[in-house]
Amino acid sequence: MSVETKAPEAEEHGRRKKRRSPNRPTPSIAVAFLRMDAIEEFSYPMSLILSELGTVLPVLVSFFIGDLVGESAEVGGDYFTFAVLGLAVSAILQGALSGFGGNLQRALNRGSLETLLVEPVPWTFLPFAMNLWHTMMGVLEGAIILAMGALLGAEYLASGWWEFLVLLVLGILACTAIGIVSAAILIISKRSKPFLTLYGMAASLLAGAVFSVDQLPSWLQTLSWAIPHTYVINASRAVLMEDPGTFVVPFQMAVIALLAFNVVVLAGGLWLFSRSLEYGRKMGMLSGY
Repeated sequence: MSVETKAPEAEEHGRRKKRRSPNRPTPSIAVAFLRMDAIEEFSYPMSLILSELGTVLPVLVSFFIGDLVGESAEVGGDYFTFAVLGLAVSAILQGALSGFGGNLQRALNRGSLETLLVEPVPWTFLPFAMNLWHTMMGVLEGAIILAMGALLGAEYLASGWWEFLVLLVLGILACTAIGIVSAAILIISKRSKPFLTLYGMAASLLAGAVFSVDQLPSWLQTLSWAIPHTYVINASRAVLMEDPGTFVVPFQMAVIALLAFNVVVLAGGLWLFSRSLEYGRKMGMLSGY
């Protein structure tokens, strides 16, 4: 082969190599996953509308329960504000908790996960990209609950919104970490719903979304400290309510606890998820049922 023939081949090989970059830019990956999830969500508009309307009912129920309960030391002087904050934070955290597992389950069922893994996307970024839409929808539902609560008479302290946003970011990361651990279980067992269902039941009972943790038996109160929801919900009340009730989690304490939880569980969950993917590919478990 002549030098003239080799030169175009080498040049073409160089162009192909340049085009095949190891990883795409992170923003473009996030936008691509957002677009895919949005297309799927808006393909079923009635389901989306009913899901958003479902956020209204608990607020109305809490409004009428507030009239019935009146003032109580455990929940402060305003039960409605107490409940609205619990419902809003729970809705926001639920989106971050269940979104990644649901998307991963669909990818497994459709047999598209293995195809996704050969794309130039870092495996450790997948949980965040696949969870982004559901996290945003959870934030939207939480904002709707807070706005509706304000219209019905809930009162929030204007000085506490920055602390509230910090708590939400840390809480979303904590719930994402739990979702990543459940996804690692899903890769191996093909089922992660029991794990998330168990955590969801524990969070709804122990975190005090619509009642005070002080109303629980002492042994359940001890267990509540292991749930990230407890810190986010009750510290949010501490920064947004004049009288948050008898069970108060200080902002600084909540931040330290959530940071420690994220360092341990998020790092461990990402490592476990990566190892489970490697094991699943080796055993041929990523191609669906």
